[in-house]
Amino acid sequence: MVLTEDKLKLIFKNEPFIEFVVEEGTILTPSAKQFLTDKSVTILKNKFDKKEVKCLEVEKPIEAKYKGIFGESYFEKPEYMTQIFGNILVRKDSKRIILRGKIDTFLAKWLVLQKELEDKKNSLLNKDMESISQFIKKINLAEILDEELEEIKILGEDLESIKSISHNPKKYFNLNHLFDISVKNNIIVLKLNELRALSREMEIAGVEAFTEVNGVVQRKDLLKAFNRLSSGIYIMMLKGEKGEYGNR
Repeated sequence: MVLTEDKLKLIFKNEPFIEFVVEEGTILTPSAKQFLTDKSVTILKNKFDKKEVKCLEVEKPIEAKYKGIFGESYFEKPEYMTQIFGNILVRKDSKRIILRGKIDTFLAKWLVLQKELEDKKNSLLNKDMESISQFIKKINLAEILDEELEEIKILGEDLESIKSISHNPKKYFNLNHLFDISVKNNIIVLKLNELRALSREMEIAGVEAFTEVNGVVQRKDLLKAFNRLSSGIYIMMLKGEKGEYGNR
């Protein structure tokens, strides 16, 4: 006989219990065991010794394979949940998981663009594209491992310099801000602008993921990195507009 979670729920609803006897030969499904564990029900196994005398023994609780962020136990991983750290499960619509999806999407699109713009004659473009690739990969790893993001340069500059350069295009490139992007701009600038827009979406997802209900902001290192990522791409756009990546 197989006892399922649904059967146990019906029994429990009709008459709640704190102990449950499992007759010899009866199989509890994993979800049924989890239901009993969640209800703090002691599982007793009904066995017979060689003299055919009935005896009850307490079944040792099976350690759950996964845990939820609120302490709940899971013997199996539900399809609507995923691991966030180790064996800790969250729903797939968790803000942290949504952020990871944004990072995955951005990195995938950036690598495609890097391959598309790869130019043996333009080492500066290749170098800058790879610099951004490495930066987003380190952001991704720091978020997944829940570790502090190491100090890193992008485009050969530290993060504070990236902010300064992106805010002063007149000083560094003798150009005004690129407020009016249109089809008149070269294709490199347009493609970089598309990825810059995606990076801003990723930054917003980061703010939502790392800001608690009480307003406390976590992972400021990653939020700063997301912001500098879009600034770095903007600097690349300025370089493209200036002609440093060639004319396309």
